[in-house]
Amino acid sequence: MPPPTNAIADVLQLRGLTGWLSPPLVPIHRAPAVQGRARTVCLAAGPGPDGLKPLHRLLDEDLGGRVIVIAGAEAAAGAVWGEILTLAALGRGAAGAVVEGGVRDVEAVRGLGLPLWALYEATAGPGPLVHMASVGTPLEIAGVPVRDGDTIVMDRDGVAVVTDPEVLADAYTYAEAEEKVVAALRQGATLAEAYRHKADVVARLCGN
Repeated sequence: MPPPTNAIADVLQLRGLTGWLSPPLVPIHRAPAVQGRARTVCLAAGPGPDGLKPLHRLLDEDLGGRVIVIAGAEAAAGAVWGEILTLAALGRGAAGAVVEGGVRDVEAVRGLGLPLWALYEATAGPGPLVHMASVGTPLEIAGVPVRDGDTIVMDRDGVAVVTDPEVLADAYTYAEAEEKVVAALRQGATLAEAYRHKADVVARLCGN
């Protein structure tokens, strides 16, 4: 089980880094925590000789343990992801999907269970004026770089990209400290008393 995405985001903040994709992404289907390796896809505006057919071919790959990360999908007139692509991704073992653009068939998608975060819901399909520009190349979502194979953590609270294993280790420690704060508060401690469980961890991560 990976550490919570909010703990990962806080650790990144304390290190002066970024890496969370939510916001701008919002949950289409919240699901229990998963950790996978990014499979990056870049879309671009304008017609292309094959349109989005290369995306369909990608979904026939072995996607075991991969999180499909699609950048540039806001260039489409409507949704680039829906029930059909969700079924295809699940059938090839995908762990989740992240779409910088629109998603449709939301009720059906939620029933399928694939963790999915996107910019917005849409009704129409993508239209002809968008094409797949590249697969497996570095991309950015909201200024956050994502490389093919990077670790992606998704849970009910967010999506985060992790490139340094130490961040995951520190996020476990940070999350444990927060659990101790919550437990102390439930037992009647003041916030000042309870927060001592977390203060040392925060100080260490800040380099103090």
